[in-house]
Amino acid sequence: MDDIMILNDSVHLPENSSSTSITLTVIIATLGRQEHLTNALKSLRTSAVPPDEILIVDGSADSEARGLTERENSCTSYLVKHIQSAPGLTRQRNTGTAVASSDVVVFLDDDAQVPEHALQEIKEAYKDPEIVGATARIVEPYGNAVGGKISRLRQLFNLGGAPGTFTSAGFPRRLQNETVRQDIEFMQGAFMTARAEEARQIGFDEALAGYGLAEDEDFSYRLSRLGKIRYLGDVEIEHDNAGFANRNRVDFARSVVRNRRYLFHKNFPQSPASRASFALLLGTLVVHRLLNREVSAAVALAGAAVRREELGLGPLR
Repeated sequence: MDDIMILNDSVHLPENSSSTSITLTVIIATLGRQEHLTNALKSLRTSAVPPDEILIVDGSADSEARGLTERENSCTSYLVKHIQSAPGLTRQRNTGTAVASSDVVVFLDDDAQVPEHALQEIKEAYKDPEIVGATARIVEPYGNAVGGKISRLRQLFNLGGAPGTFTSAGFPRRLQNETVRQDIEFMQGAFMTARAEEARQIGFDEALAGYGLAEDEDFSYRLSRLGKIRYLGDVEIEHDNAGFANRNRVDFARSVVRNRRYLFHKNFPQSPASRASFALLLGTLVVHRLLNREVSAAVALAGAAVRREELGLGPLR
């Protein structure tokens, strides 16, 4: 997918259009966050076009998600099912995908909420047979003070290619105009959708354990090799990003280096130029942490870069 197509950002659904033949399974991986999960399910309940089924893939052995699922299933017209799984975001999503019965799977974070028209828009997108994935604009309350998704600093990462694509170092070129509709190569994990057959074909990489940092980029990049991924910038998904404010910044910084290095070697051609680009990326990320006054995270990130440890494969040669 060398060409990225930008669509008219004022597109609206035709009044007489119908996409009822496309079925949707919503997969929510959760781990002990009942309050957030309750809000996610409530937003789906008010959807103008309901899902055909919801699968709650629970990674907590003592979670209250089972009882919540049973209560939700008793008051909805669609199936809401609890599935027990070993913890790990990639593993839980694969578990849900394996048993989904619909044409399209919708991966929704347990701390995200959809507007009432979101699922209708997704169904409409899949009427195009070339579409294998679709997503929407993710709106979050937390972000970096310096170098946020649409900051001028972020524009430096977009040099050499179109927004919505990946650099040769495997880093996403963020959209500077987030309200457009266009084809892209990456989706944010809070709200991703894919045709079920293709989702099962590529799967989520379970080497990305736990939180699975960048698992969404890996999944969507590989999906984009199979067809088009449509971004609907005028459909907003609210994502609480519940773990952002309380995360351990040092551990997170180490994961950034480990996971990005792994995915760079996994998905992108290795050339002197791309390796130099990746090294520059790591250096920029260190500076980014310093600009945000995250000194300990910057030190941890630099240390992980110097040690050259690749996730699951040991030291790089």
